[in-house]
Amino acid sequence: MAEQPIDPIAQQRALQAFEALTTCDDAVIDLVQAAFLIARIEYPDLDIAVTIGQLDALARRVGMLLGLAAEHLPISLPPTLAPWAVIKAVNTVLFEQEGFHGNKGDYYNSANSFLHKVLEDHTGIPITLALLYMEVCKRLGLSMDGIGLPLHFMVGYRFSQDSRLYIDVFHDGELLSEQECRERIFQLAGGRIKFHRQWFEPISHKQFLIRMLSNLKHIYIHNEHYHYALAVCERLVMLSPETASERRDRGIVHLHLKHYGRARQDLKKYIELAPLAQDREEILTHIKTINQTIAMLN
Repeated sequence: MAEQPIDPIAQQRALQAFEALTTCDDAVIDLVQAAFLIARIEYPDLDIAVTIGQLDALARRVGMLLGLAAEHLPISLPPTLAPWAVIKAVNTVLFEQEGFHGNKGDYYNSANSFLHKVLEDHTGIPITLALLYMEVCKRLGLSMDGIGLPLHFMVGYRFSQDSRLYIDVFHDGELLSEQECRERIFQLAGGRIKFHRQWFEPISHKQFLIRMLSNLKHIYIHNEHYHYALAVCERLVMLSPETASERRDRGIVHLHLKHYGRARQDLKKYIELAPLAQDREEILTHIKTINQTIAMLN
């Protein structure tokens, strides 16, 4: 969709709310609320109650398959209910009955990055489908993990210290072992990848949001939607203020928007944080050009 005019007051409120939400302990960050505040970049009038209601309704349907009372979903998984049974029931409702699936034909549409649009269209990218899956399971008392593999995002469940199941939500909830995950990533990378053990471990809530925002940033920049991209960059710098590349990217977006002073500030900070960066000379050239432009405007 075309970039719409942004209400600066509404955007500032959403940004402040995002900051307040994400400055608490990582484990208590509400990912649905955070995803809602991200979506308000493009959908400022979005009502989170609708999204929560849809997630609750899906969880109740899974609960009915499991023989649970719809009005009393468990806070924690009942001892009589096996995790395998919950996973099977979630897959039945989400992928067989509701037809949620990966959007392979229009992968880089920004709508794929918004939970409310995934619920509306029944299609998305791996990380938003993972959030949907994790939140439905959470409402049934089953805690699932986000697994931030390179090139692909999955959901994980640890059965024991030595046993973890991986769920490929982009491919209809396919259940995979770690070795099968390695094979899938190896294929996606064209065989050119060195594996690291930590890739297969759960990521934090902040890391989850950074990955979600990073996807959206690249989409907006590719589509030259720089006002939206700037709103995303603000959140990324907020979450990871010492990450040099986030300062650089925000600076470049500011430059596209002719915010010369702010662009210069971010690009100089990038050089400070990454003095040996491969693109150092290119960024210094940008800074020189900005200085000349500011001098001419004055």
